[in-house]
Amino acid sequence: MADTDDSKRPKTNKLPQSEPEAAAELDDDLVEKSEPTEPTETKLTDEQVEHEDPAADAAVDDIMKSDGDEALKAQDEAAEKAVVMKLGLGERFKNGWRRWWSSPRTRYGTVGTIVVVLAVVTIVPFTRYNLLGIVMKASATVTVVDSKTNAPVSGASVKLDGVSAETDASGKATVKVHAGSHTLQVSKQYYKGAAQKELVALSGNKFKAAMVALGHPVQVKITNKINGKPVANAVVTVQGTKTKTAANGMATVVLASSIATQTATAGGNGFNTLDIAITAAGNLAKNTFSIIPAGKLYFLSNLSGKIDVVKTNLDGSDRQTVLAGTGNEDRYTTSLLASRDWKYLALLSKRSGDNASLYLIDTTNGDRLSTIDQGNANFTLVGWSGDRFVYQVNRSNVQNWQPNGQALKSFDPTTGNTLLLDQTQGSGTGQNDYARQQFGSTYLIGDQVVYAKTWFGFGNNVLSGKSAELDSITANGSGHKTLKTFTATSANGFGYSNLDLSTVLYEPSGLYISFPHDNSTDFYDYEDGKVTADTNMTEQKFESVNYSTTFLLSPSGNNTFWSDQRDGKSTLFVGDEDSKNEKQIASLSDYNTYGWFTDDYLLVAKSSSELYIMPVAGGAPLKITDYYKPAINYQGYGGGYGGL
Repeated sequence: MADTDDSKRPKTNKLPQSEPEAAAELDDDLVEKSEPTEPTETKLTDEQVEHEDPAADAAVDDIMKSDGDEALKAQDEAAEKAVVMKLGLGERFKNGWRRWWSSPRTRYGTVGTIVVVLAVVTIVPFTRYNLLGIVMKASATVTVVDSKTNAPVSGASVKLDGVSAETDASGKATVKVHAGSHTLQVSKQYYKGAAQKELVALSGNKFKAAMVALGHPVQVKITNKINGKPVANAVVTVQGTKTKTAANGMATVVLASSIATQTATAGGNGFNTLDIAITAAGNLAKNTFSIIPAGKLYFLSNLSGKIDVVKTNLDGSDRQTVLAGTGNEDRYTTSLLASRDWKYLALLSKRSGDNASLYLIDTTNGDRLSTIDQGNANFTLVGWSGDRFVYQVNRSNVQNWQPNGQALKSFDPTTGNTLLLDQTQGSGTGQNDYARQQFGSTYLIGDQVVYAKTWFGFGNNVLSGKSAELDSITANGSGHKTLKTFTATSANGFGYSNLDLSTVLYEPSGLYISFPHDNSTDFYDYEDGKVTADTNMTEQKFESVNYSTTFLLSPSGNNTFWSDQRDGKSTLFVGDEDSKNEKQIASLSDYNTYGWFTDDYLLVAKSSSELYIMPVAGGAPLKITDYYKPAINYQGYGGGYGGL
């Protein structure tokens, strides 16, 4: 065997000139580590076995078979190859980087190439937006029109970059997609589908697609039955396909070529659905349809021979009995009073027993009936203050000289709780010696319940030390105030005597007050929660104010509806919340005020038995129904009630 002593052989570990000098140093380290050591058993992993080099094995075999310099040369070559393999990818990258950096020509050439590539990517839109679309999105608006009429196609399905949307009444749909080149697809029943390539930029993406109808395009117009105005965003449904009307109430629908007349429906967007028949060859007049705003009106009716609570649509259709009468109802006292928004109804009715009871009908909860108040008493409806119902109780079992003969209450339908706001006082010993306090007229002004408290009595100086007063309180029971007291000496003496106030509403938030005493009369004005003396008022001016005028506030409280009698006819007005800036909407009319339905429509009554609806701006009233009106009236001036 050849001698392997390192001291006896020359150094032959120089690498070729093209390899780094560091390789020679690693070779020396490798030779130093190859000194004889104790024999050990080496176990190779599967990976090491798989990566054994056949060439290295052959070199070792040659060493074993040769001697002298040839053996040493073969050994050096095998060691050199092993060192190169151990340098790894990291060292090769470093060496390549050194060579690239040491050559300016190569370095500048590479940088120039990169600049050119980036310039191409930036300048060419297709390349730029597809690259940016990997991480960035943008909005795109697609307008779909009929290829023949150029009318917008609503209800069409739009798909771009996998994102879908439906066109609105103007034929437009907006989607947010990745920037770049995408295929735009549009489709709708009775239209031929369309597809086109579009480039989505980072902004300003507006695309238009035209669809070819597969049948007869027919224009349809939808109007409001009450005011005659076009209805936007109404839904016209033909054979399951939906189309929305534009701002002018127009929509284009497609009918099959073989159909002359097609049944359809129109409605939605706050309107009841109406069955219609569209004529393929008809003009626009034949294909114009009027629909009614959604909502229900409640009223009393004795069409059945009993006094029932009934509801209908705003045009009188879909009539339903909400609460059938029992036959015990009093024709003179049965009353129905709706809140401004028609969510709740207060019903005064003697459905059983000897006395009438107060009931609540909750129109938001399936017209559910519940009891507000009942007992040995008579009830007077005042009105609705927001969602609270205010009423007066006259207790039948309280004598004139006893306290609590009358009570002022409010009811909260959201909780079902009744609240005592105030009650009257009394004094004396019997029918020949008593002083009894009682409520005068009660008004709902803003959020305040404003009411007078007066006295009457019989006996010797029974009203001595007593005062009439004007009070206010909120419907929730807070903020009770005595706004002013009124005293008089002439109320004393023997026999019947009274201490009275007369009040009249001259505007939704203002009262005139008349206080007769000691052979004279003082006048006052209530406004903004204060009572002030009115020295300019006269008896004639006070009496000229119409006691029957009722100011009806709209659901929002921003508008007022009232009437004035002129030559035996009604002149109807609409104004702001203080009845200022009024607009006359009817003159010498046979119609009287009834209430509001939303802030857009007015309810008027004719001949005390016919109910109509009309636009808030005026116009021809549309009859809803005949109804039953009781013989009595009620309070609630300024309360903005919904109807009887």
